[in-house]
Amino acid sequence: MVDEIYENDSTEPEYLSPKELAKKCNVSLKSITNWTQDRRLPAVKMGRVWRYPRLEIEKRLIGGRLLNEKK
Repeated sequence: MVDEIYENDSTEPEYLSPKELAKKCNVSLKSITNWTQDRRLPAVKMGRVWRYPRLEIEKRLIGGRLLNEKK
């Protein structure tokens, strides 16, 4: 079922880079940057770079609700 999609596949990274996320969502890198700054995407800062939890992003994409409400 749907839970099978979320099983940890060792070939896929746990976190996505902004560039990988932009490609996955078919949007510009600038959109990802803006949404991150607006805190509309689930993101974790690792050192000086932002990373996006792959499983959370995939759950939101499947649910049709990628972005949080704008604050």
